[in-house]
Amino acid sequence: MHLKKILDELYRKKYLRIAGMMSGTSFDGIDIAIVDVKGTYTNITYCVVELCFHAYPDSLKEKIRSFIERPSMEIMAELDVEIAKEYVKALKNCKSFDSVEVVSMHGQTIWHIPRKMSLQIGSADIVAVETGKVVVSDFRRKDIAAGGEGAPLVPYVDFCVFSKKKEPIALINIGGISNVTVLSQNINDLLAFDMGPGNTLLDFAVKKYFGLDFDENGKIAKKGKIHYDIAKEVLNSDEYIMKSPPKSTGKEYYNESFMRRFGIDDPYDLVATLSYYTALSIKTSFERFILSKSDVKKAYFSGGGTKNDFMMAMIKKELEEIGVRVFTFNERFSDFKEAIWFSLLGNEFFRGKFSNVPAVTGAKNKVILGRLSLPY
Repeated sequence: MHLKKILDELYRKKYLRIAGMMSGTSFDGIDIAIVDVKGTYTNITYCVVELCFHAYPDSLKEKIRSFIERPSMEIMAELDVEIAKEYVKALKNCKSFDSVEVVSMHGQTIWHIPRKMSLQIGSADIVAVETGKVVVSDFRRKDIAAGGEGAPLVPYVDFCVFSKKKEPIALINIGGISNVTVLSQNINDLLAFDMGPGNTLLDFAVKKYFGLDFDENGKIAKKGKIHYDIAKEVLNSDEYIMKSPPKSTGKEYYNESFMRRFGIDDPYDLVATLSYYTALSIKTSFERFILSKSDVKKAYFSGGGTKNDFMMAMIKKELEEIGVRVFTFNERFSDFKEAIWFSLLGNEFFRGKFSNVPAVTGAKNKVILGRLSLPY
């Protein structure tokens, strides 16, 4: 089929049924949001059809972690195929699979160096061929080509969906990394950046000392003692936290080597202190970069970190000390927000709309994010 005809048919549709697919830096699996999307930019509307989660096999999780620690071109090539196959399984397991018209996939980030390279693997061509769907992927590298960080990307959709709110609010997602969008009435005034570690340091510690993927509800941290003085010393040496936006980060910086800066021998104390460090880094980001520019009084949280009661209690305490009230989105939206948002980013690609925010990423100009893969 002629490419122009395919794109014209998609462009002419009043709405698109898009499967947004997201796998984050926790390496736990794939979130899928099948969404009917209509309109663009601040006139965009959406209706969620189905939400699914597909867990990575333990063997794949371990292979990704091993690759991050000891990179190998051969293993990366294998992972590119294996992760794509998991994306295919994940999508085909959704009840609404047959009705999906477009797939908008983030892929699995394995390397992110701001303004140089952001590499997401999981071959979009394999996903396109094996599902028979048109796929858009590789959202970050166009922004980097335009001189930007390549992250964060969700602030564009945050603005599209929430910009009609009259009061300034902060939207914070706690995944492996914590990121924030501070809404404004003008997209060119949007303030958004990666705040620092979310769950990533915790996950390193819990895996190393307890053999678990994460600290469920903060149960391990609750048994430990927080070393406030050590956390503050590490904060003062944290080059990323002190850097002004635009900025983005990942496991290349917040890794096991960074965790050793804490020098805490007791595993329970370490997990407790790392939980506090996430709260402290979020508070510090508000104090250094947000409150001087916005009179924000409310922060709405989403992402896997919101399930950690211990950490959320500390975040609430730290932010309320500086006059910011903490709210959490309902669990389903919180879990799948980024997958839903990537379906909306995919919509902007097929509608031919710019979807990076130069004020956020530092790019020289606006660009259309994404790359097309056809099933034939």
